[in-house]
Amino acid sequence: MSIQTTLQYGILHLTIDRKERRNALTCDMFRTLAKALTDAESDAKVRVVLLKGAGSVFSAGADLEEMLAAPQDAEAAAGEFFAAIRAFTKPVIAQVNGPCVGEAFTALLYCDLVYAGPHALFSLPSVALARTPRWGAGAIITAAAGFPKSAEKLLLSEPISADEAEAMRLITRVVEDEHLDNVVAAKTARLAVLPPLAVAGTKAVLKAARGEEIEKSIRLEEEIYARQSATPEAAEALKAFLEGRRPVFQAED
Repeated sequence: MSIQTTLQYGILHLTIDRKERRNALTCDMFRTLAKALTDAESDAKVRVVLLKGAGSVFSAGADLEEMLAAPQDAEAAAGEFFAAIRAFTKPVIAQVNGPCVGEAFTALLYCDLVYAGPHALFSLPSVALARTPRWGAGAIITAAAGFPKSAEKLLLSEPISADEAEAMRLITRVVEDEHLDNVVAAKTARLAVLPPLAVAGTKAVLKAARGEEIEKSIRLEEEIYARQSATPEAAEALKAFLEGRRPVFQAED
C-alpha cells in the first residue's frame, strides 16, 4: 500500500497503489503525495506531474476506517495534501480509468488536465455520509457545472459518469480505453518540453480566473463542514457504512 513515484523525462509519475483496498488513501499516503508535490515544486527536473491509480480503480477516496479511528490525524493529513496541490504551480495531469470517489474526486478538481476512460465513474457521497463537500469541491463543481446539475449530484450523492463529467466541465475529455494511455503520454510529454515559466504563468492566469468568489465559497465550505462533521448523524453515517448497514438518524428535539 503506497504511492509509487517515478521521474522520467521531466514527468513525475505519482501512482496510487493500494489495489487490495481499492486504492483508498491512508494518512501516510496523503502525506506522501503532499511531500512529493512540495519537493517537485522546487525541483527543476520536474516539469509536469501525472497522477493515476493502479489497476482498474483510480481511488476510493480517504480510508474511512482510519477516518473513524483517528479523525484528527486523517483531517490533518488530507489538509496537507490539499494545501500542497492548491499551491502547486506546475501542471498536473490526471488519468482516470475507473471509480474515483470522495477526496480523490476532489483532487481531480485541482488538476489542470483530466483524461478519463469511458468507464470512469466519479462520486462525492458527502451527504450520504452525513457530511458536506469540502476542500473546495462544492464551490468548484458549481462554478463549472452550474447550480441545477451540481445540486442534483451533490444533494443526492449521485455518481457522475465519464460522459456526464465531461458535459459538466469537470474533466478535460473522455478517451476510449485503447487510446487513453497514448493520449495521456502525448499530453504529458508535450507539457514536459514547453517553456516552464510560460506554462506556470499560464496556469496562474487560469487559476486567477476562478475568482475571489470561489475562494469565499471554499472558506464557507470549511466552516459548514467543521460543524456538520461533529454532529451525531455524521458519526452514525460513517459507522453504519463501515458496518454494512443502513444508518439510523435521530430527529433533533
